[in-house]
Amino acid sequence: MLAPYEVAFVKDASCPSGKVLKVTGAIRGLHRRKACVVLAGEQASLATATP
Repeated sequence: MLAPYEVAFVKDASCPSGKVLKVTGAIRGLHRRKACVVLAGEQASLATATP
């Protein structure tokens, strides 16, 4: 669950190599925004997500 406008970075197979999925939470009734982005070095070192 993501709060409105909260951002999560997800490493999965839906994005090409070297990119991660950026998911932005939405307000009720709207869809989350998803985009493949290059993750900066500072952001990449924050945490590692596991399924």
